[in-house]
Amino acid sequence: MIEFEPPRRDAHRFALPTWVTRLRALSVTAFCLMPLATAGASDVKSADSKTPTEIAEENWATTGWPLLQAYCVDCHNTDYPEAEVDLSLLETLQGVQANSELAAHAIKMIEFSAMPPEDAELPSLEERRQLGDQLDALVYHAACDLRPRPGHTTARRLNRAEYNNAIRDLFSIDFQPADSFPSDEVGGGFDNNADVLSLSTMLMDKYLTAAEDVTSKIIADPAELPQLNETFAGDTLYILGESKTGSFGQRYITEDGMAWFELDIPVGGEYTIDIVASPQRESLGRVVSTMHAVDGTLLGIFEHEHRDGGSDDNESIRMKLDPGTHRFFFRMSGLAASEREQHKDDPDWQIGESVFEPIGKIDDEKLEETRLAKGTTLNHDRDIDTDKFPMRFNRFLVKGPSTSTREDLPPGQRQLLKKIPERRGEQYRNVKPAAKESLKPLLRQAFRCEIGDEDLAPYVNLVERMCDRGDSYYEAMQVAISAALVSPRFLFRVEVPESEASRQLAEAGEPAPLSSTQLASRLSFFLWSSLPDNELLDAAKRNELVKPDKRAEQVRRMLADPKSDSLGAQFARQWFALGNLDGRDLSDLAASDGEKKAAGTLTAEMLSSETEQLFLHLLRENRPIEELLTSETTYIGPELAAWYGVEYPSDQGDKEFAAIHVGDRGRKGVLGHAGVLMITSYPTRNSPVLRGKWILENIMGTPPPDPPPGVPTLEETETASANASLREQLELHRADPGCASCHRVMDQLGFGLEDFDHLGRMRAADDPARRDATGELPGGHSFEGAAELTMLLADTERQRLAETTVRRMLTFAIGRELRPSDRCFVDAILAKTEDQNYRVRDLLEQVILSPPFLNHQAELPSP
Repeated sequence: MIEFEPPRRDAHRFALPTWVTRLRALSVTAFCLMPLATAGASDVKSADSKTPTEIAEENWATTGWPLLQAYCVDCHNTDYPEAEVDLSLLETLQGVQANSELAAHAIKMIEFSAMPPEDAELPSLEERRQLGDQLDALVYHAACDLRPRPGHTTARRLNRAEYNNAIRDLFSIDFQPADSFPSDEVGGGFDNNADVLSLSTMLMDKYLTAAEDVTSKIIADPAELPQLNETFAGDTLYILGESKTGSFGQRYITEDGMAWFELDIPVGGEYTIDIVASPQRESLGRVVSTMHAVDGTLLGIFEHEHRDGGSDDNESIRMKLDPGTHRFFFRMSGLAASEREQHKDDPDWQIGESVFEPIGKIDDEKLEETRLAKGTTLNHDRDIDTDKFPMRFNRFLVKGPSTSTREDLPPGQRQLLKKIPERRGEQYRNVKPAAKESLKPLLRQAFRCEIGDEDLAPYVNLVERMCDRGDSYYEAMQVAISAALVSPRFLFRVEVPESEASRQLAEAGEPAPLSSTQLASRLSFFLWSSLPDNELLDAAKRNELVKPDKRAEQVRRMLADPKSDSLGAQFARQWFALGNLDGRDLSDLAASDGEKKAAGTLTAEMLSSETEQLFLHLLRENRPIEELLTSETTYIGPELAAWYGVEYPSDQGDKEFAAIHVGDRGRKGVLGHAGVLMITSYPTRNSPVLRGKWILENIMGTPPPDPPPGVPTLEETETASANASLREQLELHRADPGCASCHRVMDQLGFGLEDFDHLGRMRAADDPARRDATGELPGGHSFEGAAELTMLLADTERQRLAETTVRRMLTFAIGRELRPSDRCFVDAILAKTEDQNYRVRDLLEQVILSPPFLNHQAELPSP
């Protein structure tokens, strides 16, 4: 026989009652862990044939509902619904099912002792516990004893972070166009909530502008970039040694002479250097000349042959040149071409390695002497002694860089434009195949699915039409990619049934499993806040993501990828409300000049990063979630280490942060993070209320109800004296019955963090304010200081923290606020991970395995 303990809190009133936990464990086994296609009402029964639901109904009828009648229904009924709340609707299980939001609100007011008000007849602590526990159990069974449904997620656009990350991953550029977009609305604590991601006219205009800005940065027409096409005629060359000038400006040099020129390379890339030269005596046969850098390094070897009729031989070399000024030297080698093969392994004839040392010894003064003064005219010689001047240089031509090698092209252009159509004159040929080859892989990733010819056709045809009318291929591709970036298939995530079986389920109102392709998007936007990569899309193409083992492999791979840092920057940052640090000038908050200087080195990003990195560490190392509160190691940079007064390791190199032990400084977990302590303070003073409220919302997942209308602020409350402490002022504030119920809990939690000032620094041991860092929580658990409060919460609220983590993860993962029916899925995850102490990666993996993540309640448009 299954025995249920009486409805009581094991540790204090925030602890989940054991009997509720057991009921949920039974129901979880029966409902939430079963396949959706077969899950139904619970088969679990006690020896007297009563199901957990029937037991919950009976307890509610005999104890819970009479208590609600006695203390609440008089003021909240059909005839007199004070504050428009009618609690008589909760008399039965069916009533709770139909009014689940109302029931959840009532539980919160009961738990926080917010109702009944202090000036009304109040239930005892035991009665309050019974009422809250039994209504909680009824809400649970109302949601989970029927077949739980994963719920519908509205089609949603990419939020700003997702858009920026998508552009980064599509084009491999560090560009964040969405930073200029209007701020995203927040729903359920996150800015990826489908129900609030609206599309305004202003945002559509921003999308168009961003698409043009992006394409201008990822594709450049080489014809519009700097190009070198320079000719150095013979009479413009500089000559080292004796020389003669021919009738047409050719320069004749001696066997030990050299010609050189200087040019400025505008952009790195491969250049072509043409050398028009020849030996002047037929008896020399083919001769070898060499090209050297300014230090004498051998750059090129050329063979020239004598030609009758005054023409010269044309030789070419292609070489990589960096931007800047270059000097090139040319000389006769004294080697006949016929002998060259014999010297191919000679160390003096290795291009890029061998050095002709005399060139490196020529100083700038000597070179300057070879430059002709402006206006100087060379004398042309008609009778040149070719025995003395056996080599003639006609001209040098330098062109480049080549399109495929130039370094000023956008870094991803070569990978993006996989094929360039041939151009003859002003006309491109075979544009369609080239455009198709380049656009198909891009659209596949941008649209997160396999791309067929019908998907490509509009974009390929656009490129072809633009090229036909005379636009460049590069400009046409810019326009086509811009069109893709404003397509709903890129901007929106829409999940509709893809198979006939899924359509039939949807038409019947049943949950429809996501396809492998849809799961690829859900995984990537959850773990990366970005598009699926090719490996994930390939796995989806093979239909592997619907298989648990293959999906698990991809999840582990994705978590190991640096892109999963977004779980810190997006998920953890928003969970803990660290975005509220943005825009704060910390130097203005400090008092002394020294403090201002120290605070001025801190940034919102540094402060937020500390909490993000702790979360990522717990996730990647799969540590128990309670270490979010108890970790004595933090992850900070040198500026924050100095702020905390701890030594920063000297061996960190270029790392942005180090793992530093701070437990001996009184800091544990997130409640010791400066960023958290700052956002829960006012600019000039601490706020135990804000800090207590933050703990309730973000650690325990039980946000306090809004204050009743007309309740005065702390500043408006009569103070005990001009020198009253903050604790004394809050005690007077709690004297108001409208304030006492919530503040007796919030304030106590907040007082535990009075070890720290409003800037997150540990107060001095003799600071009188540290005497206020004491408190007592319901259930008689007292504490002194942040360290004791942290350990107390970790001990008594571990399951609440795990539940909060799961609820936040699931909300972020599926992009909608959780509904009462989702609690059975949350409890199923908790039941699955409890034995391993709620390890963070385990929680995340179970979220991915949950029905709300793997299914959607499709709503097909009407025909």
